[in-house]
Amino acid sequence: MQPNLALFPQSNSNLSINESDRLNYFQLIYEGFQRAAQGAGLTEHFYMIGSYTLCLRFAGSGLVPQITPALSHLAIKPTENPDLTICLWDNASTGTQLPLLIGSLVELIQLHWTDYLGSRREIKAYDGDRIRTNFHIGPNILSVLDRQQNLACYWIDDAQNIPYWEKGSPLQTILNWWTSDHQHQYIHAGAVGTPAGGVLLAGKGGSGKSSTALACINSPLVYASDDYCLVSTDPKPYVYSLYNTAKLKGQADLERFPQLAPLVNNVERLGLEKAMLFLHQHHPEKIVRGFPIKAVLIPQVTGKLDTHLRQTTAGTALRALAPSTIFQLAGSGQTAFQIMSSLVKQVPNYALELGTDMAQIPDVILRLLSQI
Repeated sequence: MQPNLALFPQSNSNLSINESDRLNYFQLIYEGFQRAAQGAGLTEHFYMIGSYTLCLRFAGSGLVPQITPALSHLAIKPTENPDLTICLWDNASTGTQLPLLIGSLVELIQLHWTDYLGSRREIKAYDGDRIRTNFHIGPNILSVLDRQQNLACYWIDDAQNIPYWEKGSPLQTILNWWTSDHQHQYIHAGAVGTPAGGVLLAGKGGSGKSSTALACINSPLVYASDDYCLVSTDPKPYVYSLYNTAKLKGQADLERFPQLAPLVNNVERLGLEKAMLFLHQHHPEKIVRGFPIKAVLIPQVTGKLDTHLRQTTAGTALRALAPSTIFQLAGSGQTAFQIMSSLVKQVPNYALELGTDMAQIPDVILRLLSQI
């Protein structure tokens, strides 16, 4: 039986959705979580994200091993009033189904996603000022946030089908929405340094951010990120770690970092996925929660032997940082651009011309930090 399209307005429909409809929509989804938790049991995990506390409430255990490893370095003791609570479940492991109307909407989106999803994968009719909602077509992940309640829901049909990149950088959409409201900006960048200060690594995918970060693991530098992190600029630029995940891009990276090859988490699927490992499981002493940002570096692969720094402009740094952040993260826009613009104006910016002698990379960064 096909769901009734008339129940759900499309972008060109005369039917209107108001705030109370969106609140009812959120409540239905939340009731789906409560029903799943009642049947499959509830577990809670607590984390410090930036300067805020996060509670992940899992119905059943299906999503726990998929979501928690990337965040394990940020784990804290339970707190009574977390700043943000995210409720997570899947149908398969909990033996439940979504409430009928929400399940019908999900089916419709999968059949007619161009009618129901916006350019950022938002569910157009139900995405507003208070309720944010997103459906990631493909893995079919539903993410919803009530900005007033600081309460979110995250659903997938089967936890076993969660894609590897979601395991490595989980909950991006919800965290990006929420942290943007709380003076922390989710960005696409790496970060290495010392507890006293470090550098932000900016650039699109494949620019050398991950290689630069991983080259620093066997050095005095510590690791906050190789791909995604949080930044704030008030009162001074600061970077916060989000995930302890490291990604290796193909056989060349496995050969470049042979000491990391035995630690790869998904070795049996390397033909289909990037190699991925959770550094906190193997090098917990190298992972930090954050540090002040002293400079922005833009890695550039040169093919030459030696690594050099070349000072560049704030505009160049912003062009390296902003496009991939705004393109990749649903909900990023003007506020994100303003925070990134403020950041690159407050610190010096350099092109990091990467040489093939990987051992030079951390030395060049340490020398810069000592001079700043």
